[in-house]
Amino acid sequence: MFVKNPEYFLTIVKERSISRAAERLYLSQPYLSQYLAKLEHNLGVVLLDRSHTPLKLTAAGELFQAYLERQDFLDRQLVSDLRDLQDRQRPVLHIGVSPWRGSILLPDILPQFVEEYPDAQVILHEAPVPELGELAAGNVIDFCIMQLPDDLSELTYELVMRERIFLVGHRDHPMFQGMDSTIEHPIPFPDLHWLERERVVMLPEDWRLSRLLYNLFSAHHVDLQNVLVTTNNATAINLAAEQMAFAFLQESGISRTPCLDRLVCFTVGDPPLTCPMAVVYKKKGFLSPAARTFIDLTKEYYSRFDQTRG
Repeated sequence: MFVKNPEYFLTIVKERSISRAAERLYLSQPYLSQYLAKLEHNLGVVLLDRSHTPLKLTAAGELFQAYLERQDFLDRQLVSDLRDLQDRQRPVLHIGVSPWRGSILLPDILPQFVEEYPDAQVILHEAPVPELGELAAGNVIDFCIMQLPDDLSELTYELVMRERIFLVGHRDHPMFQGMDSTIEHPIPFPDLHWLERERVVMLPEDWRLSRLLYNLFSAHHVDLQNVLVTTNNATAINLAAEQMAFAFLQESGISRTPCLDRLVCFTVGDPPLTCPMAVVYKKKGFLSPAARTFIDLTKEYYSRFDQTRG
């Protein structure tokens, strides 16, 4: 629907006062009050609870505010996209991803994306997982591929898959003699207590994956004695490949893990522990056709992991 002077209502909401909004807009208070009354009459709802000082949005008012903000964003995005088209500028896609996930995901997806958008410019914003949500909320990136963030107040997401979490170690470790647990067909790790005296590489405690693992350890009364903390999964994997530590790895990284012939792989927990992985972007944000294509290719890529579970 067409809303005349939407900035009037948004200014009232921001100032939480009709009189202050009128001053900011260089309008008279009676005129702005009439505007609001006419707007509510046309919509058939009450947008502001006038019994509160400062003014408070009703449920209908919150919905209307969200609509106006989204409409404003879409209008600006349309103008920008039309200008780019007129100037024949190539589409630019800003993607947030952790360094490790970027290294295992992009080599498979980027070639397919380039076939559909040969002139597109892809800009990677590589950052630790906790920072990716901030980049999306701040409109720095179009979307990010990450484990599901805790704070979704400004974000929305599309769940891609629930990745199984694997315990990875060197196949020559005495612990694994007589145990056949391959990358293609991992079996449950027999006893997490066996890790208590081993070196175990973990991500920082406040990261989602680590919280899930420590919760699992707590439930099984497992007390790790030798923990090496890193923010890079590649470090963990390389240490495991050199028989220097055990590491935990999301299943989607298996195919590009170096030194696969040296490693054995186990699921952990019963049922196997999983971690949600999603495409995350700002609420009410606009996804360009190029961004939508990249997201769809990402979902298609990860779907193969679900199909191979038996």
